[in-house]
This record gives sequence, C-alpha cells and structure tokens, in this order.
Amino acid sequence: MTSAAARYPVDLQVHSACSDGTDTPQALVARAAVLGIRVLALTDHDTVQGVDAATEAGRQHGVWVLPALEFSTRSERHLDLLDINILGYGIDPHHPALTAVLQRVVESRVEQKVRQIERLQGYGVDVPVEEVLARAGGVPGRLHIAQVALERNPQRFHTLQEVFDQYLAPDAPHSTYVTRTFSLTVEESIAVTHAAGGVAVLAHPGSYTRVQDVDGAVRRMQAMGLDGLEVRYTYAQNRGHRGASAAQVTQVVAHFRTLAQELDLIQTGGSDYHGTAKPGITPGMAGVSLAEWTALAARLGWRWDV
Repeated sequence: MTSAAARYPVDLQVHSACSDGTDTPQALVARAAVLGIRVLALTDHDTVQGVDAATEAGRQHGVWVLPALEFSTRSERHLDLLDINILGYGIDPHHPALTAVLQRVVESRVEQKVRQIERLQGYGVDVPVEEVLARAGGVPGRLHIAQVALERNPQRFHTLQEVFDQYLAPDAPHSTYVTRTFSLTVEESIAVTHAAGGVAVLAHPGSYTRVQDVDGAVRRMQAMGLDGLEVRYTYAQNRGHRGASAAQVTQVVAHFRTLAQELDLIQTGGSDYHGTAKPGITPGMAGVSLAEWTALAARLGWRWDV
C-alpha cells in the first residue's frame, strides 16, 4: 500500500472483488483513505453486493461512499449502441426494482460464464466451473476464469493477458465468447437507475471504438434520459487508448467536457481501478476535484458528511 496522495480526492469509478476487481470492498476503501480520497463510488459490474460493506468501511476510515454500480448493456447495432456501460450513481442499493432486475442479470451472467468455461474446457484447458464460481464469490467475470486458467495451466499460460488474447477476448483466435440470455438495453439501464433514485452516466465515452458516431450516440442516450458523462478517465492505461500521450488524453477529455456542457449533462470522473487486474491504475488517478464534487452534490441533492 502506497502513501502517495491521489491526484483527485473524489474517485467515482472503482471496482471490488464483488465483480472483476481484486480488492475486497473494505480493503478498497482503506486503500482510498490512505491515498487521501474523501469520496468514493463503488461501481461493480451489475451488482451492488459490496455497497453496504464499503459504506461501513467508509464510516470507519473517513471516506464517504456513494452507492453505485456499472451496467453492462446489450448491444443495439441499429442504434449504434455497442458495448455501452452505464454508471448508476446515488441509487438505493436495496430498491426492489433494482434488486429484482439485478438478480436476473446475475443469473444470466453466471449461465454465460459457465458456458464460456465449458467452451474453454473443450480446448483442453483445465478450468473447473466450481473453482471459478468460488473464486468470484460475487458475480463471476472473465478475470476469474483467467485467474483459474493461469494457475492450473502454467505450462500453457504465463500471464492473464495470454488467456484473454487466446481465448477470452471476443476477437481472440479461439474465442469462447457467448451471449447472455438476458441483459438490459441502455434505455432499460437508465430507467432502472432512475427508479432506484439514481442518476445515469455514460462510462468512459471516449473508449467505444465500435460505435460509429459517439456524439450522435450520446445525443440518442440523452433522449432516453441519460444524465451525464464520465469526462475524466484513465484512457492511457486502458484498452483502446493504452499508451496515449497526455496531450491526446487531454484532447479526449476536452471534447467530452464541451459536449457535456452543450447538452447540460453532469460531468463525473473515475479511475476505473480494479486492483491487480488492471496494473498501473491507482484510486484517484482520475476523478473530480473537491470543488467540482461539492457543486455536483449540491446540484443532485446528495448530502455528504466527510
């Protein structure tokens, strides 16, 4: 654990071991506190399982935790909405409409991952289903499959990335990707976020390489009720922009800041921290300033007490 200060004291996108991160919610909050982060949004994929634990840890460590999650939506090619992720902020994690739909999403995700594991086994890779599910604890993801595959097949793989490159990525030469039997559309994700009392924000808008016209897609999502854009993000450390220069990242951020202002959308920012699953990223590497957060919280009626 490092004691170096975070660049931003407010980080509105981090992930725990309840989805595809490697830190428990408690450890994640403790790490954020050491870095000087005052506000943290736990945005696990398609689950709010870790929110209560993170909130309690926040009380102990002086970090205000914004209840949140990140929806992985169903691609809709006819709307040019492909691979879209919607962040739901300020939701009631126990709202009946939210918990009911997340139960269906989780069941579908588990079924999808089991079928993916079975395909991987068909290539002769030793990956027991029960071991992957036990490793996940919460919602199983490709990371958990890759971790088990790496550990049980050392003669075949040397890194997690090799597992992804050969089998788990949708464009891998021996891709094991399968579609889910149930997933939310972008519009449905926005609607359930609103039903649970939250606001819906488009995650990392500069990273959708399969979308032909991102600005046009943002306008269509605004018509569906989208509330904001994640303007600041760790583009240079993530797939699609990895290795981008500071100037290039600044240009992407400036573009979406201008678009958000034009459309009167709220602006957020987050590191997309996943622990050791995404090396080189630390909490607070991207986010918003305390002044920006104070204005945002006031606009949305969020009362924070740290």
